[in-house]
Amino acid sequence: MSFPTKLLAQGEEVYLDSKPNWSYLFWPSAFTLLVIAACIAVVVLWTSRPGYVNWILLGCGLAALVFFGIRYLGWFTTSFVVTSQRIVYRTGVLRTTGREIPIGRVQDVTYHQTIVERLVRAGSLTVESAGRYGQDPFPDISRPAEVQSLINRVVGQSGGGYAVGQVAPTSVVDTTVEEVSQPTTDPTPRVVPPVVAPVDIPPPPPPAAQPPVGAPAPSITQQMAELAELHRHGVITDAEYEQKRRELLDRL
Repeated sequence: MSFPTKLLAQGEEVYLDSKPNWSYLFWPSAFTLLVIAACIAVVVLWTSRPGYVNWILLGCGLAALVFFGIRYLGWFTTSFVVTSQRIVYRTGVLRTTGREIPIGRVQDVTYHQTIVERLVRAGSLTVESAGRYGQDPFPDISRPAEVQSLINRVVGQSGGGYAVGQVAPTSVVDTTVEEVSQPTTDPTPRVVPPVVAPVDIPPPPPPAAQPPVGAPAPSITQQMAELAELHRHGVITDAEYEQKRRELLDRL
């Protein structure tokens, strides 16, 4: 079941619409086949069985099929969607659960794989976002490394946390000192007193760089995005990143 187009916003594009990895159904399928095979073996080998044994075998086979059917419905109704504006995760048959993360709030994407998951190309994905909950885990994702790369590209295209090359504008302060020349009609020679730098009074700090007139001040989300980019490139340490990130989250 693909993501309903009626739930898409105007101009929103779907980049990924996937189900859980096939390993989600492996063990339920193996268990169901094992139970049915055991029931068939009992029927073939135990010809002199009592009549009530047939009902027990029938009940075991139906229970295994019902178990697999419930598991299959859970797989069929679970979807992980990446669009140009958000990340959507929905699961549930009778009682559904849905989570959405705006692309602009994504700060970090991490995936985890065990040895078995690497063999079947599955894994869990954790998306860290600026908000109340912080981290959202998504299990049983197929090809998590490729999904992580896709999310990073979408975040970069939207001007979010992983955009590279955005540098804040700075103003240039002209510190050139022009010498004032004396009028040629004044015969009095000009005496220039020696310049004595103050000893106890430190020089005033240079004027702060001001953004161009009319440019909007960077939002907290953009500041967190730039902070995450600096941390990813190793410009700042983990402690500095965590301290600055908490300061920005407190201002939300």
